[in-house]
Amino acid sequence: MIKVVTADEMREKDRFTIEEIGVPGVILMENAGQAAFRVIRQKLNGVADPLVYIFCGKGNNGGDGFVVARHLWNEGVYVRVFCIVEEAQIAGDALINYNILKNMNLPIEFVAALEDIRELENEPPDILVDALLGTGIKGAVQGFAKEVIDFINKNLETTVVAIDLPSGLNASTGEVAGSAIRADITVTMALPKRCHALYPAKNYVGELYIADIGIPPFVLHKDDVKVDMLDEEDIVLPFRYPDANKYEVGKVAVLAGSKGYTGAAALTAQAALKMGAGLVILGIPESLNPIMEQKLTEVITRPLPETAELTIGAASLPSIQELLEWADVLAIGPGLGRSEEVQETILAILKNFKKPTVIDADALFALANHPAILNGNHHAHWIFTPHLGEFRRFLSGESKESLATNRIELAQDFARKHGLTLLLKGAPTLVAMPDRRVYLNPTGNSGLASGGTGDVLTGFIAGLLAQGYDPDEAAYTASFVHGYTADYIVEKETVYALLAGDLITHLGPALNRLLDKK
Repeated sequence: MIKVVTADEMREKDRFTIEEIGVPGVILMENAGQAAFRVIRQKLNGVADPLVYIFCGKGNNGGDGFVVARHLWNEGVYVRVFCIVEEAQIAGDALINYNILKNMNLPIEFVAALEDIRELENEPPDILVDALLGTGIKGAVQGFAKEVIDFINKNLETTVVAIDLPSGLNASTGEVAGSAIRADITVTMALPKRCHALYPAKNYVGELYIADIGIPPFVLHKDDVKVDMLDEEDIVLPFRYPDANKYEVGKVAVLAGSKGYTGAAALTAQAALKMGAGLVILGIPESLNPIMEQKLTEVITRPLPETAELTIGAASLPSIQELLEWADVLAIGPGLGRSEEVQETILAILKNFKKPTVIDADALFALANHPAILNGNHHAHWIFTPHLGEFRRFLSGESKESLATNRIELAQDFARKHGLTLLLKGAPTLVAMPDRRVYLNPTGNSGLASGGTGDVLTGFIAGLLAQGYDPDEAAYTASFVHGYTADYIVEKETVYALLAGDLITHLGPALNRLLDKK
Protein backbone atom coordinates (compact mmCIF):
# COMPACT_ATOMS: atom_id res chain seq x y z
CA MET A 1 0.00 0.00 0.00
CA ILE A 2 1.00 3.60 -0.47
CA LYS A 3 -0.29 6.59 1.46
CA VAL A 4 -2.56 9.02 -0.39
CA VAL A 5 -2.32 12.50 1.09
CA THR A 6 -4.12 15.82 1.19
CA ALA A 7 -2.23 19.06 0.59
CA ASP A 8 -2.02 19.71 4.34
CA GLU A 9 -0.72 16.21 5.06
CA MET A 10 1.99 16.54 2.41
CA ARG A 11 2.89 20.00 3.67
CA GLU A 12 3.40 18.59 7.17
CA LYS A 13 5.68 15.84 5.87
CA ASP A 14 7.72 18.45 4.01
CA ARG A 15 7.89 20.60 7.14
CA PHE A 16 8.96 17.71 9.35
CA THR A 17 11.68 16.71 6.89
CA ILE A 18 13.02 20.26 6.65
CA GLU A 19 12.65 21.46 10.25
CA GLU A 20 12.90 18.31 12.36
CA ILE A 21 15.29 16.20 10.30
CA GLY A 22 17.28 19.05 8.79
CA VAL A 23 17.04 18.35 5.06
CA PRO A 24 17.07 21.80 3.40
CA GLY A 25 14.04 22.59 1.28
CA VAL A 26 16.26 23.46 -1.65
CA ILE A 27 17.57 19.87 -1.66
CA LEU A 28 14.01 18.51 -1.79
CA MET A 29 13.35 20.90 -4.68
CA GLU A 30 16.49 19.73 -6.47
CA ASN A 31 15.45 16.10 -6.04
CA ALA A 32 11.93 16.88 -7.27
CA GLY A 33 13.19 18.67 -10.35
CA GLN A 34 15.69 15.93 -11.13
CA ALA A 35 12.96 13.29 -10.88
CA ALA A 36 10.76 15.17 -13.32
CA PHE A 37 13.75 15.73 -15.60
CA ARG A 38 14.48 12.00 -15.74
CA VAL A 39 10.91 11.25 -16.83
CA ILE A 40 11.05 13.97 -19.50
CA ARG A 41 14.44 12.78 -20.76
CA GLN A 42 13.03 9.28 -21.15
CA LYS A 43 10.07 10.64 -23.14
CA LEU A 44 12.41 12.63 -25.39
CA ASN A 45 14.52 9.58 -26.20
CA GLY A 46 14.91 9.39 -29.97
CA VAL A 47 13.57 12.89 -30.62
CA ALA A 48 15.94 14.89 -32.82
CA ASP A 49 16.64 18.46 -31.67
CA PRO A 50 13.97 18.44 -28.98
CA LEU A 51 12.19 21.62 -27.91
CA VAL A 52 10.69 21.99 -24.41
CA TYR A 53 8.57 24.82 -23.02
CA ILE A 54 8.34 25.21 -19.24
CA PHE A 55 5.62 27.37 -17.72
CA CYS A 56 6.46 28.48 -14.17
CA GLY A 57 4.65 30.22 -11.35
CA LYS A 58 6.13 31.93 -8.32
CA GLY A 59 6.09 29.11 -5.74
CA ASN A 60 7.82 25.82 -5.14
CA ASN A 61 6.11 24.30 -8.18
CA GLY A 62 7.75 26.96 -10.32
CA GLY A 63 11.03 26.27 -8.55
CA ASP A 64 10.77 22.61 -9.55
CA GLY A 65 10.29 23.83 -13.11
CA PHE A 66 13.49 25.91 -12.89
CA VAL A 67 15.41 22.81 -11.81
CA VAL A 68 13.98 20.83 -14.74
CA ALA A 69 15.02 23.62 -17.12
CA ARG A 70 18.59 23.60 -15.84
CA HIS A 71 19.05 19.84 -16.21
CA LEU A 72 17.49 19.79 -19.69
CA TRP A 73 19.69 22.70 -20.76
CA ASN A 74 22.75 20.87 -19.47
CA GLU A 75 21.72 17.89 -21.60
CA GLY A 76 21.67 20.08 -24.70
CA VAL A 77 17.88 20.37 -24.95
CA TYR A 78 16.62 23.74 -26.17
CA VAL A 79 14.39 25.08 -23.39
CA ARG A 80 12.20 28.15 -23.20
CA VAL A 81 11.04 29.16 -19.72
CA PHE A 82 7.91 31.29 -19.37
CA CYS A 83 7.18 32.94 -16.00
CA ILE A 84 3.62 34.16 -15.51
CA VAL A 85 4.58 36.33 -12.52
CA GLU A 86 6.88 39.29 -12.05
CA GLU A 87 10.48 38.60 -11.11
CA ALA A 88 10.02 40.31 -7.74
CA GLN A 89 7.34 37.76 -6.76
CA ILE A 90 9.70 34.78 -6.94
CA ALA A 91 10.99 33.94 -3.47
CA GLY A 92 12.53 31.27 -1.25
CA ASP A 93 13.97 28.11 -2.73
CA ALA A 94 12.38 28.94 -6.08
CA LEU A 95 14.38 32.18 -6.18
CA ILE A 96 17.62 30.26 -5.60
CA ASN A 97 16.96 28.11 -8.64
CA TYR A 98 15.75 31.06 -10.71
CA ASN A 99 19.00 32.89 -10.04
CA ILE A 100 20.98 29.84 -11.15
CA LEU A 101 19.17 29.98 -14.50
CA LYS A 102 19.92 33.68 -14.82
CA ASN A 103 23.59 33.08 -14.11
CA MET A 104 23.62 30.38 -16.80
CA ASN A 105 22.08 32.82 -19.31
CA LEU A 106 19.24 30.41 -19.92
CA PRO A 107 16.39 32.24 -21.72
CA ILE A 108 13.61 33.22 -19.31
CA GLU A 109 10.60 35.12 -20.59
CA PHE A 110 8.19 37.00 -18.31
CA VAL A 111 4.69 37.04 -19.78
CA ALA A 112 1.69 39.04 -18.63
CA ALA A 113 -0.78 38.64 -21.49
CA LEU A 114 -1.75 35.98 -24.00
CA GLU A 115 -0.33 38.11 -26.79
CA ASP A 116 3.10 37.34 -25.33
CA ILE A 117 2.72 33.64 -26.09
CA ARG A 118 0.44 33.53 -29.13
CA GLU A 119 3.40 32.79 -31.38
CA LEU A 120 3.92 29.46 -29.61
CA GLU A 121 1.02 28.05 -31.62
CA ASN A 122 3.25 28.23 -34.68
CA GLU A 123 6.01 26.16 -33.09
CA PRO A 124 4.57 23.67 -30.63
CA PRO A 125 7.17 21.97 -28.42
CA ASP A 126 7.90 18.28 -28.13
CA ILE A 127 7.06 18.54 -24.44
CA LEU A 128 5.41 21.26 -22.39
CA VAL A 129 6.07 21.28 -18.65
CA ASP A 130 3.37 22.58 -16.33
CA ALA A 131 5.03 24.12 -13.25
CA LEU A 132 2.46 26.89 -12.79
CA LEU A 133 0.55 26.09 -9.60
CA GLY A 134 1.17 23.62 -6.79
CA THR A 135 -0.83 21.97 -4.04
CA GLY A 136 -2.08 25.18 -2.45
CA ILE A 137 -4.90 25.83 -4.90
CA LYS A 138 -8.52 25.68 -3.69
CA GLY A 139 -11.42 26.71 -5.85
CA ALA A 140 -11.31 27.86 -9.44
CA VAL A 141 -8.16 29.43 -10.88
CA GLN A 142 -8.69 33.08 -11.80
CA GLY A 143 -6.95 35.79 -13.80
CA PHE A 144 -4.00 35.34 -16.11
CA ALA A 145 -3.17 31.87 -14.76
CA LYS A 146 -6.60 30.69 -15.95
CA GLU A 147 -6.01 32.25 -19.37
CA VAL A 148 -2.67 30.46 -19.70
CA ILE A 149 -4.16 27.11 -18.68
CA ASP A 150 -6.96 27.49 -21.23
CA PHE A 151 -4.45 28.51 -23.91
CA ILE A 152 -2.27 25.47 -23.27
CA ASN A 153 -5.26 23.11 -23.32
CA LYS A 154 -6.80 24.52 -26.49
CA ASN A 155 -3.92 25.75 -28.61
CA LEU A 156 -0.82 23.64 -28.02
CA GLU A 157 -0.95 20.11 -29.41
CA THR A 158 1.87 18.44 -27.51
CA THR A 159 2.74 16.11 -24.66
CA VAL A 160 2.09 17.89 -21.36
CA VAL A 161 4.05 16.89 -18.25
CA ALA A 162 2.65 18.28 -14.98
CA ILE A 163 4.90 18.66 -11.96
CA ASP A 164 3.27 17.31 -8.78
CA LEU A 165 -0.27 17.84 -10.09
CA PRO A 166 -1.93 19.47 -13.07
CA SER A 167 -2.33 23.17 -12.33
CA GLY A 168 -5.87 24.04 -11.31
CA LEU A 169 -6.64 20.84 -9.42
CA ASN A 170 -7.32 20.80 -5.69
CA ALA A 171 -4.74 18.35 -4.32
CA SER A 172 -7.05 17.26 -1.49
CA THR A 173 -10.19 16.25 -3.43
CA GLY A 174 -11.37 14.94 -6.77
CA GLU A 175 -13.05 18.25 -7.53
CA VAL A 176 -12.32 20.22 -10.69
CA ALA A 177 -13.61 23.68 -9.82
CA GLY A 178 -12.63 25.41 -13.06
CA SER A 179 -9.84 25.45 -15.62
CA ALA A 180 -7.12 22.82 -15.11
CA ILE A 181 -4.23 21.54 -17.18
CA ARG A 182 -5.00 18.31 -19.01
CA ALA A 183 -1.73 16.45 -18.54
CA ASP A 184 -0.50 13.41 -20.39
CA ILE A 185 1.99 12.67 -17.60
CA THR A 186 2.14 13.80 -13.98
CA VAL A 187 5.28 13.45 -11.88
CA THR A 188 4.19 13.78 -8.27
CA MET A 189 6.51 14.18 -5.33
CA ALA A 190 6.92 11.56 -2.57
CA LEU A 191 3.30 10.41 -2.34
CA PRO A 192 0.19 10.54 -4.53
CA LYS A 193 -2.33 13.22 -3.67
CA ARG A 194 -6.05 12.60 -3.50
CA CYS A 195 -6.61 14.37 -6.81
CA HIS A 196 -4.51 11.68 -8.48
CA ALA A 197 -6.90 8.97 -7.28
CA LEU A 198 -10.35 10.57 -7.26
CA TYR A 199 -12.56 11.50 -10.20
CA PRO A 200 -13.15 13.76 -12.01
CA ALA A 201 -9.68 15.17 -11.19
CA LYS A 202 -8.02 11.89 -12.14
CA ASN A 203 -9.13 12.46 -15.73
CA TYR A 204 -6.61 15.32 -15.89
CA VAL A 205 -3.62 13.43 -14.47
CA GLY A 206 -2.62 11.10 -17.29
CA GLU A 207 0.15 8.61 -16.55
CA LEU A 208 1.27 9.03 -12.93
CA TYR A 209 4.88 8.78 -11.75
CA ILE A 210 5.68 8.93 -8.03
CA ALA A 211 9.12 10.45 -7.43
CA ASP A 212 11.41 9.81 -4.47
CA ILE A 213 12.63 13.25 -3.37
CA GLY A 214 14.52 12.20 -0.26
CA ILE A 215 11.84 12.25 2.45
CA PRO A 216 12.72 9.36 4.81
CA PRO A 217 10.39 6.34 4.60
CA PHE A 218 9.44 6.55 8.28
CA VAL A 219 8.07 10.03 7.60
CA LEU A 220 6.16 8.94 4.51
CA HIS A 221 4.60 5.92 6.21
CA LYS A 222 3.57 7.49 9.52
CA ASP A 223 0.11 6.49 10.70
CA ASP A 224 -1.12 10.08 10.76
CA VAL A 225 -2.30 9.54 7.17
CA LYS A 226 -5.25 7.15 7.19
CA VAL A 227 -5.84 6.75 3.44
CA ASP A 228 -3.94 4.07 1.50
CA MET A 229 -3.99 3.00 -2.13
CA LEU A 230 -4.07 -0.77 -2.59
CA ASP A 231 -1.46 -2.54 -4.68
CA GLU A 232 -1.18 -6.05 -6.12
CA GLU A 233 1.28 -6.95 -3.36
CA ASP A 234 -1.45 -6.37 -0.76
CA ILE A 235 -3.73 -9.04 -2.20
CA VAL A 236 -3.37 -12.46 -0.61
CA LEU A 237 -5.87 -15.28 -0.97
CA PRO A 238 -6.85 -17.45 1.99
CA PHE A 239 -4.46 -20.28 2.77
CA ARG A 240 -5.98 -23.69 2.13
CA TYR A 241 -4.60 -26.92 3.55
CA PRO A 242 -4.21 -29.79 1.08
CA ASP A 243 -6.68 -31.91 3.08
CA ALA A 244 -9.30 -29.17 3.55
CA ASN A 245 -12.95 -30.13 3.17
CA LYS A 246 -15.98 -28.07 2.17
CA TYR A 247 -17.10 -27.47 5.75
CA GLU A 248 -13.73 -26.06 6.77
CA VAL A 249 -13.57 -23.44 4.02
CA GLY A 250 -16.83 -21.79 4.93
CA LYS A 251 -20.61 -21.91 4.65
CA VAL A 252 -22.48 -18.96 3.16
CA ALA A 253 -26.19 -18.24 3.36
CA VAL A 254 -27.52 -15.91 0.67
CA LEU A 255 -30.92 -14.27 1.06
CA ALA A 256 -31.70 -12.68 -2.28
CA GLY A 257 -34.17 -12.62 -5.12
CA SER A 258 -37.85 -12.00 -5.75
CA LYS A 259 -40.13 -12.08 -8.78
CA GLY A 260 -38.18 -10.50 -11.66
CA TYR A 261 -34.91 -10.47 -9.73
CA THR A 262 -33.76 -14.06 -9.74
CA GLY A 263 -30.61 -13.02 -11.60
CA ALA A 264 -29.38 -10.98 -8.62
CA ALA A 265 -29.76 -14.01 -6.38
CA ALA A 266 -27.99 -16.34 -8.81
CA LEU A 267 -25.05 -13.99 -9.34
CA THR A 268 -24.50 -13.41 -5.63
CA ALA A 269 -24.61 -17.10 -4.75
CA GLN A 270 -22.41 -18.21 -7.64
CA ALA A 271 -19.86 -15.50 -6.88
CA ALA A 272 -19.55 -16.58 -3.24
CA LEU A 273 -18.91 -20.16 -4.30
CA LYS A 274 -16.49 -19.17 -7.06
CA MET A 275 -14.47 -17.10 -4.57
CA GLY A 276 -13.78 -20.26 -2.62
CA ALA A 277 -16.56 -20.80 -0.07
CA GLY A 278 -17.11 -24.50 0.59
CA LEU A 279 -20.91 -24.43 0.57
CA VAL A 280 -23.46 -21.84 -0.44
CA ILE A 281 -27.18 -22.13 0.25
CA LEU A 282 -29.50 -19.66 -1.43
CA GLY A 283 -32.73 -18.90 0.39
CA ILE A 284 -35.36 -18.02 -2.23
CA PRO A 285 -39.17 -17.59 -2.26
CA GLU A 286 -40.52 -21.08 -2.87
CA SER A 287 -42.34 -20.28 -6.11
CA LEU A 288 -39.06 -19.16 -7.61
CA ASN A 289 -37.14 -22.23 -6.53
CA PRO A 290 -37.75 -24.20 -9.77
CA ILE A 291 -36.13 -21.35 -11.71
CA MET A 292 -33.08 -21.41 -9.45
CA GLU A 293 -32.86 -25.19 -9.68
CA GLN A 294 -32.41 -24.70 -13.42
CA LYS A 295 -30.01 -21.74 -13.18
CA LEU A 296 -27.74 -23.12 -10.45
CA THR A 297 -25.95 -26.43 -10.21
CA GLU A 298 -23.31 -26.13 -7.49
CA VAL A 299 -25.30 -23.76 -5.26
CA ILE A 300 -27.85 -25.40 -2.95
CA THR A 301 -31.29 -23.77 -2.94
CA ARG A 302 -33.63 -23.52 0.04
CA PRO A 303 -37.30 -22.79 -0.80
CA LEU A 304 -38.78 -20.33 1.70
CA PRO A 305 -42.41 -19.61 2.59
CA GLU A 306 -43.40 -16.53 0.62
CA THR A 307 -45.81 -13.62 0.41
CA ALA A 308 -48.45 -13.17 -2.26
CA GLU A 309 -45.95 -10.95 -4.09
CA LEU A 310 -43.44 -13.84 -4.25
CA THR A 311 -41.04 -12.31 -1.73
CA ILE A 312 -39.77 -13.37 1.66
CA GLY A 313 -41.89 -12.24 4.59
CA ALA A 314 -42.76 -12.93 8.19
CA ALA A 315 -43.70 -16.53 7.36
CA SER A 316 -40.17 -17.07 6.05
CA LEU A 317 -38.44 -16.31 9.34
CA PRO A 318 -38.50 -19.80 10.96
CA SER A 319 -36.92 -21.37 7.87
CA ILE A 320 -34.45 -18.50 7.58
CA GLN A 321 -33.47 -18.89 11.23
CA GLU A 322 -32.68 -22.55 10.63
CA LEU A 323 -30.54 -21.60 7.63
CA LEU A 324 -28.66 -18.93 9.58
CA GLU A 325 -27.83 -21.33 12.41
CA TRP A 326 -26.03 -23.44 9.80
CA ALA A 327 -24.21 -20.57 8.09
CA ASP A 328 -20.90 -18.94 8.95
CA VAL A 329 -21.68 -15.85 6.86
CA LEU A 330 -24.77 -14.11 5.51
CA ALA A 331 -25.10 -12.10 2.28
CA ILE A 332 -28.44 -10.30 2.23
CA GLY A 333 -30.21 -7.84 -0.01
CA PRO A 334 -29.83 -8.30 -3.78
CA GLY A 335 -33.25 -8.36 -5.43
CA LEU A 336 -35.22 -9.05 -2.22
CA GLY A 337 -37.85 -6.37 -2.83
CA ARG A 338 -38.87 -3.21 -0.98
CA SER A 339 -42.34 -3.81 0.41
CA GLU A 340 -42.87 -2.97 4.07
CA GLU A 341 -43.12 -6.67 4.97
CA VAL A 342 -39.83 -7.42 3.21
CA GLN A 343 -38.18 -4.52 5.05
CA GLU A 344 -39.50 -5.70 8.42
CA THR A 345 -38.25 -9.22 7.68
CA ILE A 346 -34.80 -7.92 6.80
CA LEU A 347 -34.64 -5.89 10.02
CA ALA A 348 -35.68 -8.88 12.10
CA ILE A 349 -32.91 -10.96 10.53
CA LEU A 350 -30.23 -8.30 11.03
CA LYS A 351 -31.18 -7.65 14.65
CA ASN A 352 -30.56 -11.25 15.61
CA PHE A 353 -27.76 -12.49 13.33
CA LYS A 354 -24.36 -11.78 14.92
CA LYS A 355 -22.06 -13.50 12.46
CA PRO A 356 -20.29 -11.74 9.54
CA THR A 357 -22.87 -10.15 7.26
CA VAL A 358 -22.63 -8.48 3.85
CA ILE A 359 -25.47 -5.98 3.47
CA ASP A 360 -26.39 -4.80 -0.02
CA ALA A 361 -29.13 -3.41 -2.22
CA ASP A 362 -32.63 -3.86 -0.74
CA ALA A 363 -31.24 -4.63 2.72
CA LEU A 364 -29.55 -1.22 2.63
CA PHE A 365 -32.86 0.32 1.55
CA ALA A 366 -34.58 -1.21 4.58
CA LEU A 367 -31.92 0.10 6.96
CA ALA A 368 -32.03 3.58 5.44
CA ASN A 369 -35.80 3.65 6.04
CA HIS A 370 -35.42 2.32 9.59
CA PRO A 371 -32.10 3.78 10.80
CA ALA A 372 -32.72 3.15 14.49
CA ILE A 373 -31.19 -0.30 14.14
CA LEU A 374 -27.89 1.45 13.35
CA ASN A 375 -27.78 3.16 16.72
CA GLY A 376 -24.78 2.20 18.79
CA ASN A 377 -21.34 1.07 17.81
CA HIS A 378 -21.77 -2.69 17.79
CA HIS A 379 -21.83 -3.66 14.13
CA ALA A 380 -18.26 -4.85 13.66
CA HIS A 381 -19.55 -7.95 11.85
CA TRP A 382 -21.36 -5.88 9.21
CA ILE A 383 -20.05 -4.88 5.79
CA PHE A 384 -22.14 -2.23 4.05
CA THR A 385 -21.79 -2.15 0.24
CA PRO A 386 -23.68 0.90 -1.09
CA HIS A 387 -23.08 2.89 -4.22
CA LEU A 388 -23.13 6.68 -3.82
CA GLY A 389 -26.89 6.93 -4.33
CA GLU A 390 -27.62 4.29 -1.70
CA PHE A 391 -25.12 5.82 0.71
CA ARG A 392 -26.72 9.23 0.37
CA ARG A 393 -29.96 7.85 1.85
CA PHE A 394 -28.12 7.50 5.16
CA LEU A 395 -26.81 11.10 5.09
CA SER A 396 -29.49 13.60 5.92
CA GLY A 397 -29.23 16.78 3.88
CA GLU A 398 -26.03 15.82 2.04
CA SER A 399 -26.02 17.00 -1.59
CA LYS A 400 -24.71 14.92 -4.47
CA GLU A 401 -21.95 17.47 -4.98
CA SER A 402 -20.87 17.37 -1.35
CA LEU A 403 -20.89 13.58 -1.32
CA ALA A 404 -18.76 13.43 -4.45
CA THR A 405 -16.25 15.95 -3.08
CA ASN A 406 -16.09 14.69 0.51
CA ARG A 407 -16.71 10.98 0.05
CA ILE A 408 -13.62 9.93 2.00
CA GLU A 409 -14.44 12.01 5.08
CA LEU A 410 -18.13 11.05 4.97
CA ALA A 411 -17.24 7.37 4.68
CA GLN A 412 -14.78 7.65 7.59
CA ASP A 413 -17.37 9.35 9.77
CA PHE A 414 -20.08 6.82 8.94
CA ALA A 415 -17.90 3.76 9.55
CA ARG A 416 -16.65 5.19 12.83
CA LYS A 417 -20.08 6.27 14.08
CA HIS A 418 -21.66 2.88 13.45
CA GLY A 419 -18.66 0.64 14.07
CA LEU A 420 -18.87 -1.17 10.74
CA THR A 421 -16.93 -1.72 7.54
CA LEU A 422 -18.15 0.45 4.68
CA LEU A 423 -17.37 -0.50 1.09
CA LEU A 424 -18.47 2.52 -0.94
CA LYS A 425 -18.74 1.61 -4.60
CA GLY A 426 -17.60 4.08 -7.22
CA ALA A 427 -14.55 5.18 -9.13
CA PRO A 428 -12.58 4.42 -7.14
CA THR A 429 -14.29 2.06 -4.74
CA LEU A 430 -13.14 2.67 -1.17
CA VAL A 431 -13.29 0.68 2.05
CA ALA A 432 -13.62 2.65 5.30
CA MET A 433 -13.02 1.17 8.75
CA PRO A 434 -14.20 2.27 12.23
CA ASP A 435 -10.65 3.43 13.11
CA ARG A 436 -10.79 5.86 10.11
CA ARG A 437 -8.49 3.78 7.91
CA VAL A 438 -9.50 3.96 4.24
CA TYR A 439 -8.35 1.74 1.39
CA LEU A 440 -8.70 3.04 -2.17
CA ASN A 441 -9.00 0.43 -4.92
CA PRO A 442 -7.16 1.34 -8.16
CA THR A 443 -8.62 -1.51 -10.24
CA GLY A 444 -11.75 -1.58 -12.36
CA ASN A 445 -13.13 0.18 -15.42
CA SER A 446 -16.35 1.53 -16.89
CA GLY A 447 -17.38 -1.94 -17.99
CA LEU A 448 -18.54 -2.41 -14.39
CA ALA A 449 -21.34 0.08 -15.13
CA SER A 450 -23.55 -2.91 -15.86
CA GLY A 451 -26.41 -4.46 -13.92
CA GLY A 452 -25.44 -7.27 -11.56
CA THR A 453 -21.77 -6.45 -11.08
CA GLY A 454 -22.51 -5.23 -7.56
CA ASP A 455 -24.25 -8.53 -6.77
CA VAL A 456 -21.09 -10.35 -7.83
CA LEU A 457 -19.02 -8.14 -5.52
CA THR A 458 -21.33 -8.99 -2.62
CA GLY A 459 -20.78 -12.68 -3.32
CA PHE A 460 -17.01 -12.25 -3.55
CA ILE A 461 -16.94 -10.57 -0.14
CA ALA A 462 -19.09 -13.28 1.42
CA GLY A 463 -16.86 -15.99 -0.03
CA LEU A 464 -13.75 -14.45 1.56
CA LEU A 465 -15.49 -13.89 4.90
CA ALA A 466 -16.48 -17.55 4.94
CA GLN A 467 -12.82 -18.52 4.64
CA GLY A 468 -11.92 -16.59 7.77
CA TYR A 469 -11.02 -13.13 6.52
CA ASP A 470 -11.69 -10.14 8.76
CA PRO A 471 -14.22 -7.67 7.37
CA ASP A 472 -11.59 -5.17 6.23
CA GLU A 473 -9.49 -7.82 4.47
CA ALA A 474 -12.53 -9.38 2.84
CA ALA A 475 -13.85 -6.04 1.63
CA TYR A 476 -10.67 -4.62 0.15
CA THR A 477 -9.50 -7.94 -1.30
CA ALA A 478 -12.85 -8.59 -2.96
CA SER A 479 -12.97 -5.04 -4.31
CA PHE A 480 -9.47 -5.29 -5.78
CA VAL A 481 -10.09 -8.73 -7.31
CA HIS A 482 -13.48 -7.65 -8.67
CA GLY A 483 -11.92 -4.68 -10.48
CA TYR A 484 -8.83 -6.65 -11.50
CA THR A 485 -11.03 -9.29 -13.14
CA ALA A 486 -12.90 -6.55 -15.01
CA ASP A 487 -9.57 -5.17 -16.24
CA TYR A 488 -8.50 -8.65 -17.30
CA ILE A 489 -11.69 -9.08 -19.32
CA VAL A 490 -11.43 -5.68 -21.00
CA GLU A 491 -7.87 -6.39 -22.15
CA LYS A 492 -9.32 -9.19 -24.24
CA GLU A 493 -12.71 -7.72 -25.10
CA THR A 494 -14.18 -4.24 -24.48
CA VAL A 495 -15.90 -2.26 -21.72
CA TYR A 496 -19.08 -2.29 -23.79
CA ALA A 497 -19.41 -6.06 -23.73
CA LEU A 498 -18.68 -6.80 -20.06
CA LEU A 499 -21.50 -8.64 -18.26
CA ALA A 500 -21.74 -9.39 -14.55
CA GLY A 501 -21.53 -13.10 -15.17
CA ASP A 502 -18.24 -12.62 -17.01
CA LEU A 503 -16.66 -11.64 -13.69
CA ILE A 504 -17.49 -15.07 -12.32
CA THR A 505 -16.43 -16.91 -15.48
CA HIS A 506 -13.07 -15.11 -15.71
CA LEU A 507 -12.25 -14.99 -12.00
CA GLY A 508 -10.03 -18.07 -12.12
CA PRO A 509 -7.77 -16.94 -14.99
CA ALA A 510 -7.57 -13.43 -13.54
CA LEU A 511 -6.50 -14.76 -10.14
CA ASN A 512 -3.93 -17.01 -11.79
CA ARG A 513 -2.35 -14.02 -13.50
CA LEU A 514 -2.45 -11.93 -10.33
CA LEU A 515 -0.78 -14.67 -8.29
CA ASP A 516 1.75 -15.44 -11.03
CA LYS A 517 2.84 -11.77 -11.11
CA LYS A 518 3.53 -11.95 -7.39
